[in-house]
Amino acid sequence: MKNCILVLLLFFCAGVTAQELALKYDKALKKMETKDYASAILDFSDIIKQSPYYFDAYLQRAICYEQTKKNDLALTDYNEAIAKNPKFYQAFFQRALFYKDIKNDKKSALTDLDKAIAIKSNYYAAYFLRANLHFELNNVPSAEADFSKAIELNPNKWEPYYGRALCYVQSEKSDEALADFNMTIKINNSFAKGYFDRGKLHQDRASYDKAIADYGKAISLGMKTTETYAARADAYYITMQYKPALKDYTELIMNHKAKLPEYYSKRGVCYTAVGDSVNAQKDFTKAIALDRNNYIIYLYRAENFIKRKRPASAISDYKKAIELSPKSWDIYYSRAKVYLDMKKYELAIEDFDMVIKKNNKHAEAYYLRGSCKDALKNYDGACADLRKAASLHHQAAKERIKTYCN
Repeated sequence: MKNCILVLLLFFCAGVTAQELALKYDKALKKMETKDYASAILDFSDIIKQSPYYFDAYLQRAICYEQTKKNDLALTDYNEAIAKNPKFYQAFFQRALFYKDIKNDKKSALTDLDKAIAIKSNYYAAYFLRANLHFELNNVPSAEADFSKAIELNPNKWEPYYGRALCYVQSEKSDEALADFNMTIKINNSFAKGYFDRGKLHQDRASYDKAIADYGKAISLGMKTTETYAARADAYYITMQYKPALKDYTELIMNHKAKLPEYYSKRGVCYTAVGDSVNAQKDFTKAIALDRNNYIIYLYRAENFIKRKRPASAISDYKKAIELSPKSWDIYYSRAKVYLDMKKYELAIEDFDMVIKKNNKHAEAYYLRGSCKDALKNYDGACADLRKAASLHHQAAKERIKTYCN
């Protein structure tokens, strides 16, 4: 009330009516709407000159200064507006935005938002901005609480549902996150990022068909990013839908220039699955050129060499995979089977020995090692291996013992 009286007194002292200043103020606001900030600053300055306690003029001039990159003057006017009216919650909010966007001072921004909310407890914009700041600072419980308050104040806005959904994801509240993503999309069904993030949540919940559908929707809405295609490609890949996965990995490699070894290796697997071993071979070789220390890619290429009836090349890749991962008994097992097919029984036995040393419950390794010993006419050794395989419930070993070892 005191501020209003002072303003009126100054009006009359300056010989200017409140109506005249109000008209000039509205005119300046219209100039702001047309982005004529320089002219608006002149008008607000004139108002302040005639009425130094016209705190709204300080606020609007501060915004104009900010728009014209005169940040020191802007902060001075925000401070002056608040000094003239300590209950000026809009000024606290605008200064919070200034601290956040211009000064990158989130702590000061939060302090101003706390003050704005203390003055106006139902201030939706302040709760929403404070929620985002808390989230950026990883204060997830505080962010979640503020997003919830914003939703309470305006349940028809999609943004706080989306923000709270991200909080729930961080807190591993999967059901709650899904409900909020659903509300986000219900209110704004053209929000591509909402579909993408819901797709990621579906994928985390192993709902791959739903994830694929959401990624597709995000792409159709214009989110044609590397991240979106990669997520959908992986969802197709995991569910062994190799043809569409192949298409998405090709999109990544050709159009997004995403030359990652994992994309080439996965596309190679897709090519193998659809019967194109030649292109599979090219992709595995490219993946190895990009990452020579990933033993899995050597395994993929070795398996493809076998499909192409090139066992010697497969053996070379198995050798490299073993060098990179010597504790992986399954590589020895794969190589041993190739040696067996090549009738290199001694080498096969050496690899089966390594398998059994690392996994002495591997019934098939005992059985196949027995077959190698039989081929080398080591009949006692063969029977010993068959009996061990049979004791581990290997059905073929049980049948063979009846006619071979008695």
